[in-house]
Amino acid sequence: MVEKTIIKTKEGSADNYYRALAKAFGGKVENGSYKVKNKDVEIYMSAYALSDDIEMIVSSGTYNKTIVLDREPDDDPNYIHINIIKEGQLTQSYTNQKQYLQADTTKGIFVHNGMFPLKAVIPPYINYRAIGLNFKKSAIETLMPEAIGIYETFFGDDKPIAYHLQASKEVERLTDDIFYFREAPFASQTLAMARGLEVFSTLFIGAKNQLENDTIQGLHVDDYNRLLKIKDKLLSSFNQKISVETIAKEFGISNSKLKRDFRTLFDCSLYQFYTHAKMDEAYRLLKSGQYSVMDVGYSLGYQNLSKFSLMFKKVKGISPKDVSQLNTNLL
Repeated sequence: MVEKTIIKTKEGSADNYYRALAKAFGGKVENGSYKVKNKDVEIYMSAYALSDDIEMIVSSGTYNKTIVLDREPDDDPNYIHINIIKEGQLTQSYTNQKQYLQADTTKGIFVHNGMFPLKAVIPPYINYRAIGLNFKKSAIETLMPEAIGIYETFFGDDKPIAYHLQASKEVERLTDDIFYFREAPFASQTLAMARGLEVFSTLFIGAKNQLENDTIQGLHVDDYNRLLKIKDKLLSSFNQKISVETIAKEFGISNSKLKRDFRTLFDCSLYQFYTHAKMDEAYRLLKSGQYSVMDVGYSLGYQNLSKFSLMFKKVKGISPKDVSQLNTNLL
């Protein structure tokens, strides 16, 4: 069983992370960077002050154990945090709701106002690279006053809220440059900072376009809590038929809000989530070797076993009989 290290810190600046990581793993802070390399971890974090109110944190590492970053809220609604996953994955948890963030997916960027607790779980044996941007409202007022309206639309009500964004090709290119320039033998800091400001500006341009096209949706804590309950209901209803209309009525929201919020968090429709979770359960039961294909199909509410087999193969890429046969061959 892989060991787990829990690191507690307050949401915010790089100094908070440096202190927490040094307490857990040792290492040292030098010239604005933190480095550690031992049998358990190899971490390299660099911090750059892009302005008085914007900080960029560039992180990379590999871990031989699961790392859990347990972050307390900073309770400052005007202090915004952007996490861009460049390589690897982590699991963000807020109000006990887990969300996978992974490079090269529509969930590659996580933006929030630091008003609720967060846990980030980084799995072992995976290279991890990420860029964080922490900024205050005053930075927008000083550097990009034309974007104040965008800021207010996203964070104007001072309530806990988070957004999941897709990295554009331009953001991908700029963030690639940041990691490259971090290792440059000359003008490293200047070049990385210049790209960091470009990333910051480009993200706001993208946010402006998404607002104009009505393609972005934020989730408040109440939304997360509701989605957690809906997810639990789906995972306990594998032998039943589900419908958006029935679930929306049960949880007191409109059909359109349920569909929109569910896709915002899980990046798929409610039906897709339910079907894939159902096939995951089918695979688990078949893999145990304790149940036949017929047992599993009927227990998951299928009256027609051929339909169950077709859906299983569509989702898993293998027929349920083949899974059962694999277990037989291992005996």
